Amino acid sequence: MNISVVVSISLVLTLMLGATQSINADEPDEPIAAFQPLRILDVDSMQWDSSWAGLNGTSQGKLLYAGGGSLMLLVAFNPGWDAINKTRHYHDFHEWGYVLEGDFLIYDFVSPRQMKGTKYTMRSGTWMSRPPFSIHGNRPDAMVHQQVTTPSVQLVFAEGGKNYSFDPDNKWYSDDWRQVTEWTHPLYQNSALPENMEWEDASDLTGAKVKVLSDEIAGGFRARIVYVPAGWSYSGDAAKTYFTEAQRFHYVLAGDLTLGMGSSGETTTIRKGFFVEQPPMSVWQWADGPNSNKGGMWLEVTYAKGTRFGHGPIESARVLP
Repeated sequence: MNISVVVSISLVLTLMLGATQSINADEPDEPIAAFQPLRILDVDSMQWDSSWAGLNGTSQGKLLYAGGGSLMLLVAFNPGWDAINKTRHYHDFHEWGYVLEGDFLIYDFVSPRQMKGTKYTMRSGTWMSRPPFSIHGNRPDAMVHQQVTTPSVQLVFAEGGKNYSFDPDNKWYSDDWRQVTEWTHPLYQNSALPENMEWEDASDLTGAKVKVLSDEIAGGFRARIVYVPAGWSYSGDAAKTYFTEAQRFHYVLAGDLTLGMGSSGETTTIRKGFFVEQPPMSVWQWADGPNSNKGGMWLEVTYAKGTRFGHGPIESARVLP
């Protein structure tokens, strides 16, 4: 990865608050850890990496995040895409994805005894959350149907673990599948079609709209799309917020957003195609004045702890004065 595209925003909050000052006045003995910077990537300026390629180089990717065994990629499936692994399989980990452009076909299965499955077309704006032990695949006899679709660009997040194939000739094959007592199923949400999903008022951002994609309380996993109109400004009492354990990711889908940079008065503007990682003890700060000139829309994904499903619930954001 070209490190010139990584912009770390130093918020200077360690100097502002002190590394040993308590978080709340009623918790004087609880020290806070040093604040961390946001991590911002201009994804469009990054080079495509062929190491994430499909068969015969028919896909390519950009690595956006790696940590705790998890990976987040922007993947482009080119015309004529062909999968390296075309077998029915499942994972022992959770994964999610969001289609930015084009169509992508996938087969889902409710049972290992099912050979053909149900074909689902993930179109632009489709959100997918796939729990562990969900059977899916590309089907060797059906790849030609995928090769004639438009190319597809997607965000893909894999929490990491083991893959299991049902094909005895596949390197991922294991008899362990016979011990599974319950198969799960993915959640698909087509957020782009208003007849499927309508905007709702955001409870935490006055004047903003949201589409809630996932909200797993016990799993500690939440995803939503947020929209603010042109000229929108933050008007609440929590312009600067952070989490002590939760981790949040933002990917700008359209327009622009202007963020503050600590107490210096400086700002930074992120636009379509920007990715922001907000690790624990890092501050999301709305700048003074308009926070979007053209209007902005972004995908926002939050984990309660680390980047693994199952550590819920998600803590409430803490507010800085």
